[in-house]
Amino acid sequence: MHIGIVTQPLRNNYGGILQNYALQQALKRLGHSPVTIDFIPQKSLWRFVLSTCKALVLYFIPGRKRPFAPYRFRRNPRMAAFVEKHIMCTRPVKKYTSKLLRTYHIAGLVVGSDQVWRPCYNRNLEDMFLRFARHVEIRKVAYAASFGVGDLEFGKRQLQRCAPLLQQFDKVSVREASGVDLCRNYFHVDAEHVLDPTLLLNKSDYERLCVDVPCRTEKFIACYLLDPTGEQQRHIDRMARHLHLAPIYFTADKNASLSVEEWLAMFRDAAYVVTDSFHGTVFSIVFGKPFITIVNNARGADRFVSLLQTVGLENRLISSAEALIEELYGNPIDWQTANAALLATREKSMIYLEKAIN
Repeated sequence: MHIGIVTQPLRNNYGGILQNYALQQALKRLGHSPVTIDFIPQKSLWRFVLSTCKALVLYFIPGRKRPFAPYRFRRNPRMAAFVEKHIMCTRPVKKYTSKLLRTYHIAGLVVGSDQVWRPCYNRNLEDMFLRFARHVEIRKVAYAASFGVGDLEFGKRQLQRCAPLLQQFDKVSVREASGVDLCRNYFHVDAEHVLDPTLLLNKSDYERLCVDVPCRTEKFIACYLLDPTGEQQRHIDRMARHLHLAPIYFTADKNASLSVEEWLAMFRDAAYVVTDSFHGTVFSIVFGKPFITIVNNARGADRFVSLLQTVGLENRLISSAEALIEELYGNPIDWQTANAALLATREKSMIYLEKAIN
């Protein structure tokens, strides 16, 4: 079956790109032909002018200077190379339309994952509920769709518009356990809790992607922080000295400096990981690395709790960088138990995906 995937725009976020890659791989293994709708966000003219004016004002304020945002979206060349090589996409589109379904012979649509249902991350929120296909009789599935948080952030009008759209879906699954309650209580839809797409693949799948990246010989702490602070760095540096490891800092989005393959290799080669990222946590688990996750409330804390509860590693989540040293003296990770839980949930999630599509 030709399946269209609706997800967050493939911007400059490693986790966002890899979850889409993993979902495509899972669908291929089930015998389908997936294609991701390559939606390219574009600012309206007035938003571009407003952003430019704000950047111009801040340019003259010490410590507040920020770069001028481009009018048109540009994918980081390092990210673009991975997308072009490994992800099947439609032509770039500025809006979702039912014409895409005919053009690419799409017989089913899958929405997921990566906070596709969080309003603050989606100016095209209703299209994440397949508004553009509401009058088309095709298979509609949500796989590991994410609200990101435990409380509903929808406004009254948004809920009125999106709830009837979700009720048209054939099957609905969510990435966080709390999403099951949100679907039932606000959208009147039954949902199942499944794994993030990145966890449908295993360690060897990702090792093959980064096999050409030379292994680092020095032992280091991989410090993958989306919202780094000076306080975090002070505590991490102290931790690094205690463990006799060199800290290596890297991030994503506009400050991304690694290719996707190099990013994966950081987790492959690390002796320890400290992160405030959901997918940073995911790949610490995939590669079996001792890790600490600093909860990132602004980006959605519920994601971390749900993931770590699934594999019994809730004790790896801390509320602030101050707890880093204290956590060093905790119990080591029981990888045998964690991996057994992951494998069982992976099998369950793959069975769900297969049945949902078919």
